[in-house]
Amino acid sequence: MLTAFFFALRSYGVKVTPTEWLTLLEALKRGLHGHTLDGFYALSRSLLVKNVEDYDSFDQVFAAVFRGADAATYDLDDILLWLKSSATPPELGRDELDYLSSLSPGELWGAMEKILREQKGATHCCGDHFVGTRGTSPYGQDGKNPAGVTFDEEGDGGGALLRAVRRDYRNLRGDRTLDTRRIGVALKRLRALRSEGAETLSIDETIDRTAREGGEIELVFGRERENQTRLVLAMDTGGSMEPFRVLSEKLFSAANSINHFKEFRPFYFHNCIYDNLYTDVEKGEFVEVEDFLRQTRGGDYRLIVVGDAVMAPFELMIPNGFMERKRVSMIKGIDRLKSLARAFPKRAWLNPVAEAEWAGHRTIETIGRIFPMYPLTVSGIDSAVRALV
Repeated sequence: MLTAFFFALRSYGVKVTPTEWLTLLEALKRGLHGHTLDGFYALSRSLLVKNVEDYDSFDQVFAAVFRGADAATYDLDDILLWLKSSATPPELGRDELDYLSSLSPGELWGAMEKILREQKGATHCCGDHFVGTRGTSPYGQDGKNPAGVTFDEEGDGGGALLRAVRRDYRNLRGDRTLDTRRIGVALKRLRALRSEGAETLSIDETIDRTAREGGEIELVFGRERENQTRLVLAMDTGGSMEPFRVLSEKLFSAANSINHFKEFRPFYFHNCIYDNLYTDVEKGEFVEVEDFLRQTRGGDYRLIVVGDAVMAPFELMIPNGFMERKRVSMIKGIDRLKSLARAFPKRAWLNPVAEAEWAGHRTIETIGRIFPMYPLTVSGIDSAVRALV
């Protein structure tokens, strides 16, 4: 069963390594699970799951392997499709109501799991046993049971003890909104360590060398490993980016809190980058892009642009398309982006707009041919960082 558990996790996308699996087996050998199934669940999840977005997949696999569940059978989204209201529900007698009201939540849920394993078809209407609609069974929708498990999100059919609805906790998966900690973890992977900096005494290597030399003290010195990555973060602000302000602030906070980078330079722009990159949009403080490009030469620089890339085509394709009164040059926005692409071979564009909607915007498609574009999600930022490294 343990071997089946390992391969089931892998098939569901939970990337368990052989080392992690051997660690779990050693922990079991030492009895760290307390010889209970709940203890094994907590132990295995802590050792095998590295990313919070995999918790949901882990729970499904664990239930399928160790509780006799079938992941397909127990998918509540599928069950909800069965439950189509139809006929008028029958009434329950007083004795039946008293008996059903005496059932505990644990008994109800356990009984429902047993019935789901027996149930072959989908819709059962006005029944008294299987999961269905408008019946006296304790499990279903729009029925007359006062102590059952309802699949009705509104729960207006009676007094059900438990409510089974769609799994809203899937927001921990990688295709949902980021949190600051997860952004920070992803950005730290940009580190490019080199042996530079002040020379220091290496205690571990000194002990090892001394032991190898038969006790003759042999001091070993080395240089600190410093992160050489220089990160430039350019963020679109205002206008159509207002709905994504909180998300953008989380990204900025995470990047700003990481002190491992050799250099971190945040900038702002609106819609597209033209002549200036702003260091403070409220005060109107900026650096000219031409000066910026002269200051940021070298292979250690990484450029991340954050924006929805949604604008009128003329704002991207014609000179002075933004109609900014203080602009001096007449460079097109698309040409400015191409010059940035040439200056930063390692670059990425993070887009907060849902990826399914990109095809509906011409400017997103155009910019996507110049900057590798990724969704501003957990999985998207992980992919972008891997490409930048």
